[in-house]
Amino acid sequence: MKNLIYLLPLASLLSLSNCGGAEHDHAQESVSADSAAMSTELNDTTKFKFDFAIANIPSPANRMQDIVALGIPYDNSILHNSKQGSAYSTEFKKGINMGIYNMDMAYAMMNNSGQDVLNYLKTIIQLSEALGMQSSINSMVGKRFESNIDNKDSLFTVWDEILVKSDVYLRNNQRVQTAATVFTGSWLESLYLSCKAGEKLQDPALREKVRTNLWEQRFHLGNLVKLLQDFKTDKEIQNLLAELEPIHAEIVAIKQPADLQEEQMKSISSKIYAVREKAIL
Repeated sequence: MKNLIYLLPLASLLSLSNCGGAEHDHAQESVSADSAAMSTELNDTTKFKFDFAIANIPSPANRMQDIVALGIPYDNSILHNSKQGSAYSTEFKKGINMGIYNMDMAYAMMNNSGQDVLNYLKTIIQLSEALGMQSSINSMVGKRFESNIDNKDSLFTVWDEILVKSDVYLRNNQRVQTAATVFTGSWLESLYLSCKAGEKLQDPALREKVRTNLWEQRFHLGNLVKLLQDFKTDKEIQNLLAELEPIHAEIVAIKQPADLQEEQMKSISSKIYAVREKAIL
C-alpha cells in the first residue's frame, strides 16, 4: 500500500481527519470491498498496467530516504514553487504537478523542513480541489500535520490513511488517466531530484548509486510508457510520450550500470530536466 503514496490526491480528507483505531480498520475493509466491486468497471488491460507500474516502483518514502542518504544538504531552491498550484488550467497539468508536489513534500518531510511541508500540503489540497476530488477542505487535516510536523513516522502514517481512500476515489470515478498523470509527475520528480543530487557528489561509491538508479529506470519508465500509451488520444499525453520514449530508448541501450558513462548521464539528466521544466510551466 505504501507504493500508492504516488497518488496523494487527498480525496477523502474530511472522513480521514476523524479516523482512528477500529474505525480505520473498518475503512480498510470497506476499501478492499469497494476495490473488488468496481474492478470490472475499468478496462482490464489498463488497470493491470496501472497496478503493475505502481506495485513495482519503489515508494516515495524509500526514494527520498535514498536521496537524503547521499548526504547532499537540503536545498528547496531546486524544488517546485509551492505558490504555483493555481497556475494550471488543464487536467493533465494539474495532475502531473500534483505528483511533482507530492515528491517535493516527501523530500521536505525527510529533511525535517516543517514550513515547506505545510506549504506543499496547502498546494496539494488546492490542486485536489481543482481536480474535483473534494468539495471542501477540513482544516483539521492541516492541524493534524502541524501537530506531527517533527515526527516523520506520524506524517507518513497520516499519508497512508489518505492514500487508501484516494486510490479508490479515482478508480470509482473512472479517473485512472488522472491517477496515471499524478503517478507520472511523482516518478519524474523523484528522478529529477536524484539527478540533481548526483551532480554534487564527489564520492565514487555514491555516484555509482545514482548511476545505478538512473539505469534501473529502463524498467520503471518502460512500464510508465506502456501505461500512458493507453491515453495517447490526449494531446498533452502524446507530447509527454514523445519526450519520454527517447529517454527510455537511450537507457535501454545501456546494458549494465557500469556502462553508463559520464556524458551519457549528463545527456539523460538534461532530458529529464527538460521534461520536468515543461511540466511545471
